[in-house]
Amino acid sequence: MERIGFIGVGSIGAPMARSLVRAGYQVTVCDKAAQALEKVKGHAFRVTENPKECSDSEMIIVMVANDSQVKDVVLGADGFMDAVDPSRPPLLAVMSSVLPQTVQDLAPHCAKKGVRLVDAPVSGMPIAAEQGKLTIMVGGEEADLNEMRPVFRAMGENIYHTGPLGSGDITKLVNQIIGVTNLFLSVEAMLLGKKLGMDLHKLAPILDNSSGRNLSTKDWEKGRAIFELFSQTLDLSKVLVDLSRKDLGNAQKLAKSINHECPLLDHIVRAVNGFSYHEIKERWHSVT
Repeated sequence: MERIGFIGVGSIGAPMARSLVRAGYQVTVCDKAAQALEKVKGHAFRVTENPKECSDSEMIIVMVANDSQVKDVVLGADGFMDAVDPSRPPLLAVMSSVLPQTVQDLAPHCAKKGVRLVDAPVSGMPIAAEQGKLTIMVGGEEADLNEMRPVFRAMGENIYHTGPLGSGDITKLVNQIIGVTNLFLSVEAMLLGKKLGMDLHKLAPILDNSSGRNLSTKDWEKGRAIFELFSQTLDLSKVLVDLSRKDLGNAQKLAKSINHECPLLDHIVRAVNGFSYHEIKERWHSVT
């Protein structure tokens, strides 16, 4: 496999695409945002704003922001599915974090063209994506995962087969309930410690050897770098906040779909939604 179509090069997608280029793949990068395409020009084999230009790839990766965008780039007016040649169908990995039903709804459309589909959301921040060290959670046929595995290995060091189609997204959303909560709660806790006179460089390793261990305490310099990155501008803060809110909202929808109550999650969602972008940016900046 040599030719990869990569749709969606935001804060995580762009370094993922660069990892594929470094691994020797011919990557066609697609994004409707000209600013996003500028970041990968000179790296990609070619760039385009039209998803149909990816239809002749051997594998297509979708890494857009949300469920509606996934449906649009696959099945919309400019979606690539209409342009797929059923005699040479690509493999398809939806790596966006979306509801499992969103990917499952694509399955019959893929089957008509012979496109083999997996959901493969990722965990890890831009630094991990740049290093090719993401965790990838793959739902779908194991044989399809095995064929895509070399591509995934260029982007991630931990690759898991989670079960049938949609199970990758279930895994990701369960992870995000904990991960996103820690993202906001750890900053709140660290700010309290800082205002009480604690040195955060001393506090973090103590927490990491205690019950307060989380992603930020595992390596405080890396954790601090994440908050520093996303508090540089309000636009960057919005990117992470919107993705976090989307994932938490999808987790709520998933719970409601099986009539399972998650009262603490509901409180967390209300709290996170209650902050303005500016307030979150300032909180993140305060721990850098």
